Parts: sequence; structure tokens; C-alpha cells
Amino acid sequence: MGLTDVSKNFKSVAEVKTRSIINACGENPNLANDTFLVIGPNILPYGLNAMGADTTKVDGIPYYGNEPCACKEHDGELADFVAHGQTFDWVLAPDEWITYAKSEEEQKQKLSLVSKIARKGFFTTVKDYKNMYANQRYFEEPFVLRTQSGDAIIVRQREWDQIDRQSWMQKNYIIHGEELVICNHWHRRTMYFKQLAKFTSDLGARDFSVEKQNMYKPVFSKTFEYVVCIKF
Repeated sequence: MGLTDVSKNFKSVAEVKTRSIINACGENPNLANDTFLVIGPNILPYGLNAMGADTTKVDGIPYYGNEPCACKEHDGELADFVAHGQTFDWVLAPDEWITYAKSEEEQKQKLSLVSKIARKGFFTTVKDYKNMYANQRYFEEPFVLRTQSGDAIIVRQREWDQIDRQSWMQKNYIIHGEELVICNHWHRRTMYFKQLAKFTSDLGARDFSVEKQNMYKPVFSKTFEYVVCIKF
């Protein structure tokens, strides 16, 4: 079911969202010479590609609507780069990538891989779960996606584990006209700022910064996320 329409200003939107990541925490990567790896299904590769950056994506999406991304694509796992000794100047993993895990150990393993391939820095985003209102813990604010075939409403539910209170099952639903689409469920786990700082410090991180002025908002969400820059 394709619901994503690409508007005329898609590239400018992609660039704005990309810059909200790469210019966070006072950083200013060299787009002409630096290399970038983008992890996950997001539009940052489109933004970087539009700005002329040497970009590779892994676990991404081949098309956004009908818009292809001309960047490089790795059809494999993050661990492949470590195995082959391939590194990048900057690694970007937005949309709370680190929360897509079943356990702390899995989160640590993901960060360990990044620490081995990010030469200059690692950008990621997280929510402030410690100060989240009770009503926000169970549902994200519904998001309306306007398409040529009519509006679609995206509803995200968190079904928290009754034993492990830091873990939840992410359930996403799309309401399009009279049709209800039940998306794949995802095991997820909270990540707190101090926790992320501790995990990355244990991996040899020499700098950990949280952007306090500007926040990042994913394409299909009305909820803002904090940008974190980590240097190993």
C-alpha cells in the first residue's frame, strides 16, 4: 500500500532535516570531502545526496514515494563494515535508532559497531523518556499524512512490558479512508541521556554533546527528538 507522495519541495525538506542533524552541537561537516553513512529508513540520504555529499545508506528505503536516492546502498548489515575495515567520517542514525532493540546488550552491541566505523562523529536522536508525561508514554500524537488518494492517519501505540518496564512493543496503525492497515510490530527499549553517555564512554567516546537549541522531527511524526553527537 503506497501512501507516500513526494511534493515539489521534497529535496528542500530533506536538506532542512539533514542540516538539523549534521549542524547540531556546533558541528559543521565538510560536505565536499567527508563521507557519510546513514542507518535506517529515513530521508537523510536524500538530503545529503542533494547537497553533493558522499553518502552510503544501510537498512534504508530504496524509494521515497517515486523519488529514488542516487546515493550508495549497502545491501547487508552494519557489522559488514567492521568486518571489512571500512569506516566513514560521520555516521547518522536518527529516528531513535538505538531504541530498536530487545535488550541493553543489543543496544550496546549496536553502539559498539558504530564506535568502530565513525571516524569523526556519530549523530543520533532520542526522546526524553525520563521527563515524558504519563499520557505520552502510551501513544504518540497521531499524525496526518496527506496524499493524492486521501488523508491517512498514523497512530503509534506503545505496549509496555509488564516485567521489564524499560521495554515495549511498538504497534503502528494506518487509517486510510475505511481501511485499517496494521504495520509490523517492533521490540523497542528506552535510552536515557546518561545511559547513552555511559554506554559510549565505556566504548572509548571522548566527547558527548546534546543539542539544546534545535530539535529534530522525523518525517512521519509530530514528536520532536533531541540530537546527540558522540565522538569516539
